[in-house]
Amino acid sequence: MENQHFISESFDGEDWTDREIIRSTFTCCRFRGASLQGIRTSAAFFSNCDFSGVQLNDSSHNGSAFTNCQFINSNLWTARFTGCKMTGSSFEGAALTGLSIEEGDWSYVNLRLHDLRKIRFDEVVLKEADFYDSDLSGAVFTGADLTRARLHKSVLKKADLRGAVIDGINFRDVTLDDTKLDWDQAIRLAEHYGAKID
Repeated sequence: MENQHFISESFDGEDWTDREIIRSTFTCCRFRGASLQGIRTSAAFFSNCDFSGVQLNDSSHNGSAFTNCQFINSNLWTARFTGCKMTGSSFEGAALTGLSIEEGDWSYVNLRLHDLRKIRFDEVVLKEADFYDSDLSGAVFTGADLTRARLHKSVLKKADLRGAVIDGINFRDVTLDDTKLDWDQAIRLAEHYGAKID
């Protein structure tokens, strides 16, 4: 599928397994319960689409956008996103085991209550992303932008935050056991907890 444009269309329950989608746009479309396993998107644009209960496992996405989309209870096992824009999308109840993310903009996403252990977020923009009560043990955020990300009750045990932007983050109630920080981050975190650095 290439250079196609759809508005308010329903693709509920359809089988798009292994389909390739190139430079096509989908606005306010529904894919509930559809099989998109193994699909490949390139420079595709999805806005305000509903992917609830969709099979997206083993799919790959390069330079595509999924803005303000719903992935409620979807299966994204081993899905790969490279340079994608995911702003405002919600992954409530989604299966994210083995998720692969390279660069891109994931600002304002809902990743609450997820098991995100050892997932890499290198160079990903995650401004105001919601990680409430998520397990981020061993996750890597090297060079990521976590400005004002919500980390309340999250676990960052052995996570790597070196080089990440952590402006505006409240680290209270965050588990930081063996978390890797660079020198500037360590100073800022100490000051956050009331330490005076001379």
